[in-house]
Amino acid sequence: MLVVAPHPDDETLGAGGLVQRVHAQGGTARIVLITAGDGYVEAVVHETGKPRPRPAEYIRYGERRLREARAAVRQLAPDSVRLQFLGFPDGGLDALLRAHWWRSRRERSATTHASDPPYTDAVEPDCPYDGDDLRRELDTILREFQPTLIAFPDLHDVHPDHHATGLFTMLALTDWLGDSGKAGVVAPRLLAYLIHWPNWPTGWQTIVPQAQADQEPLELPAQLQQEGPERFLTMTDQELASKRVALAQHVTQQEQTATLLAAFVRRTEPFTLVAYSQVQREMATIERHIPRTLNGH
Repeated sequence: MLVVAPHPDDETLGAGGLVQRVHAQGGTARIVLITAGDGYVEAVVHETGKPRPRPAEYIRYGERRLREARAAVRQLAPDSVRLQFLGFPDGGLDALLRAHWWRSRRERSATTHASDPPYTDAVEPDCPYDGDDLRRELDTILREFQPTLIAFPDLHDVHPDHHATGLFTMLALTDWLGDSGKAGVVAPRLLAYLIHWPNWPTGWQTIVPQAQADQEPLELPAQLQQEGPERFLTMTDQELASKRVALAQHVTQQEQTATLLAAFVRRTEPFTLVAYSQVQREMATIERHIPRTLNGH
């Protein structure tokens, strides 16, 4: 299984139970973090006490979030999960699609002021911030890993980074399958997970006693339940406990949005099963609405 996550903690929020289940059934998982989450201005301001933190302080915050993600993954499945980090700009993924597709128009992070990953452990530390290169990096990972299951952000997610990550995953998927289909590669199952939606999960702003919350299912918003077949992973008590411990490793996010993280520790993890016909429609929409981006005009 491949899990594509925009920021550290999304991998656990959206698919922490699924990663454990794959591990328990003898499978392997790879988690790809697109950004280090180094664009969380309010958190860095709070942490540093400075109204205008320096770029180096945002980078240190990103390094901290990456350490937390590694600790979380060790809680989920210590022996069968590989974590990879690309280092693209947090808060700037949508702009890679809309305005910074080619290297000649690379993006500059608003917080780190970098135009390529300022982290030595990125998959390609010298990779420029442009949409074509992000698409290529994801395509390379797909070809190398050849997943039979992919979990990635729902395109209906209202966070621009999540929506864009979903689109980039689809772009890379069409590249990979377009070439590998000739060799008889079986197309993987596609599961979309949701993190950001208005007033969802229900009641996340209030603290709910954990024993009660654990037994409640997490269901997708009613508006999205007709978008595609809904699939649920019903977690065991052990899987629930491990997901809670994994989320606790994301200390920076617990400090900022503890109740939101707790709202995802529920008996079920919901996903939308994405059909390849939807992938084709979305790709046609991108090419129609942003031809300058994809065609280089």
